Amino acid sequence: MAINRNTRPCFRLQLLLVLTVVVEHLALTSSLAPRPRFVLGGAQQQDSNEALSSTKTYRLLQLPFSKIAKESLRKDLIGQCTERWRNATLDHFSRIQPDGGVVTFPQRYFVCTNYWRPRELDGTSGPIFFYLGNEADVTLYLNNTGLMWESAPDFGAMLVFAEHRYYGESIPYGKHVRKHMGYLMAEQAMADYAELITEIKDEYDANGSAVIGFGGSYGGMLAAWMRLKYPHVLDGSIAASAPIWNFLGESPPFDTGAFAKGVTYDASELAGSAPACIYNVRSTWDVLRVYGRDDEGRAFLADSLGLCPDAKPRNSDDVAVLREWLAAAWDMMAMGNFPYPSSYITNGHGELPAFPVRVACSYLDSESFTDGDLLEAMSQAVGVYYNHTGDVLCFDPLGGTDPDSDHDASFWDFQWCAEMLMPFSKDGERDMFWEEPFDLQAAIAACNQSWGITPRPLWATTEWGGRRIASGSNIVFSNGLLDPWHGGGVLEDISDSMPAVIIPEGAHHLDLMFSHPDDPLSVIEVRKFQREAIRDWIRVPFPQGPNWNQIQDRQVPTATATEAVETHESVRQGGCAGRVFQQWWQFVRQWLGTILGYTTPVTTIAVEVEAKVQGGK
Repeated sequence: MAINRNTRPCFRLQLLLVLTVVVEHLALTSSLAPRPRFVLGGAQQQDSNEALSSTKTYRLLQLPFSKIAKESLRKDLIGQCTERWRNATLDHFSRIQPDGGVVTFPQRYFVCTNYWRPRELDGTSGPIFFYLGNEADVTLYLNNTGLMWESAPDFGAMLVFAEHRYYGESIPYGKHVRKHMGYLMAEQAMADYAELITEIKDEYDANGSAVIGFGGSYGGMLAAWMRLKYPHVLDGSIAASAPIWNFLGESPPFDTGAFAKGVTYDASELAGSAPACIYNVRSTWDVLRVYGRDDEGRAFLADSLGLCPDAKPRNSDDVAVLREWLAAAWDMMAMGNFPYPSSYITNGHGELPAFPVRVACSYLDSESFTDGDLLEAMSQAVGVYYNHTGDVLCFDPLGGTDPDSDHDASFWDFQWCAEMLMPFSKDGERDMFWEEPFDLQAAIAACNQSWGITPRPLWATTEWGGRRIASGSNIVFSNGLLDPWHGGGVLEDISDSMPAVIIPEGAHHLDLMFSHPDDPLSVIEVRKFQREAIRDWIRVPFPQGPNWNQIQDRQVPTATATEAVETHESVRQGGCAGRVFQQWWQFVRQWLGTILGYTTPVTTIAVEVEAKVQGGK
């Protein structure tokens, strides 16, 4: 049961959680120290042409938020919904007619009313659970957002899954869409959703229904931002794995290496992976660099990695693409590092095993690989992702990094350039990759070349407020520590009505998925917390005043500098040894800041048994 601040609980298991996270982060820091496999010709340096090539492939390889659904995934729930289409306004913010005189586009959405409680005599009706579609076919989210489906019966909720403009089948301008990309913007998509919600309320006589937004990844960002921008339309939002602080211009600055460190954590012994995995993954890049210098060496690479005959790298640019292709598999497996077999990351085309990073690392559990053995082991490791169907005979890195890539991935690249420029870097020391600092000028040049647009690096922070969003309310931010995106997410409470909850064993928005027998207890508790938050929002759609703390009562507050004092004072008054713990924690926090150079999230949803304290309940 989660901690309730008003019942004066002791901090027994919170202390264990703090110690666990502290020890894990310290151990990980030391385990990530670089151990070069070998050095030839003096200092190791990245060839300039390799750096140039990596810039060309950087955005698509490094930003695979989610995937495209072409078939039903874990469950085929489309049959329980009605597919609908509407003529959505193409440009909500200009009174001048859009290009070519096109003023609307066909937007697809699904309405599911099996559990909905229509308007009753007292004027009340069930809530509307609204999924804010992101950069993929909306049926992906319809078939996988179990939190909505499993919660709907208890709430009597209508479910609506709206497709994002330019993705899935909601394509403006049809086959000429690439000539008219300027209307692909998050703010335009949110305006689509605001209009759609208004239309649905009118059609179903549900003007009194509360509307709760759901979203994961980019969809989670939309859920948070829409609640901030349209609080009269959304009464609350569940923003899962939403890296809303993954941008330049943040204060304190965003750690551009957070994603690579997150992937590396999944491959660490602390996360359950083989002890030698990080060392061997990092060693692979040196092998590629050395053997990629001449034709004979590149032939050796192709043979050892199991590449197709036509996929042998021809030059150093191809070797750089090969390197990115290998790294991308680790990125995807880390995002899909679920505790059970899942086809979510693979678009339904075969399942990844439970904890796929651990499975991949099992092939790299040796400290005595020859160069050829290492490459063969790496081929087997990335095959956990690239050969998830089990029928791939050889690999073709030059043919693409995603087995199912299509226009959705390309259009996300445009959106990244236009408004979502997220900086990423690697250093090869605190992660298992190679040194590659973020090059803003190279990113701008690539966007100019690909789309003819110049990014505005600070616009996302300016548009959505960055960390200065404390005036908002009714948003639950959830993040899993196995998800490499969590570094750009909200890991500490913003306010009582915008709490942050952490799932230590969670990968990419695990909490939104259907319940599973292998779910960790932490995600079970997080889902309970989210449902209780929704109950509070529906009961009080627009909470005001300092006494509104129903949500926070069910959560251990994150130990920010100010909140830690308040929390431990509450513990002290409850009869626990809070004063000693408070002094201890302040010391540890200062020490961590000095050693690690960043703030470590320590507590979120704590799974503990509440003790009755004398004088309390």
